[in-house]
Amino acid sequence: MGSIHTLLPRLTMNRQFVEDFLSADVPCFAMGVIKERKLPCGFLALRTAETIPSDISHGGFNFGHSVFGTSKFEVVHFAFEFYNFQTFNALVNPNNLLAQTVLSMMIESGEYFFFAISPSGAVTAFKTEIQQDDLSGIKANLYRIKASKTTDRQYAKAIASFIENPQPAGIMLNWVCRDNLKYLDLAGDTIELNPA
Repeated sequence: MGSIHTLLPRLTMNRQFVEDFLSADVPCFAMGVIKERKLPCGFLALRTAETIPSDISHGGFNFGHSVFGTSKFEVVHFAFEFYNFQTFNALVNPNNLLAQTVLSMMIESGEYFFFAISPSGAVTAFKTEIQQDDLSGIKANLYRIKASKTTDRQYAKAIASFIENPQPAGIMLNWVCRDNLKYLDLAGDTIELNPA
């Protein structure tokens, strides 16, 4: 008898997004859309300056999030804690249409992908189904996120404040590939990833 192999589906991404994300300065973070089995799905991705050891990445990670700000503006915070290794933080301006699109897609579909890309180009991918409590803060604030008027200046000020007192402590990721809505196009020039 032969071996049974699980066939993992191909993943389709916007080619320009992939090229721009891979050429951005590290450490960085991005959001986007990927297609799996012809269905679009939101994703979060990070690139680190140091390689996350495979025994660490195989153990998964703790994904945290929050929405914070003032009565005049808000930012979305993501934290990625790789157990016994490092925590990475990213702040997102919810007044960004790309961010609103991806967050809405994640909440409505109940699932998302996460990618961690090492300096060598190795990719660790997770597909997560959102549980009842996952993204609860974002779900509860989705209306506020979609109506956000956070300016670039307020966003920059929030980043500076967070860097002074990061909660949780960790490496701050620069949010890249955020101003081109063409990155969400999965019908044009795309690239296919073949999971191993």
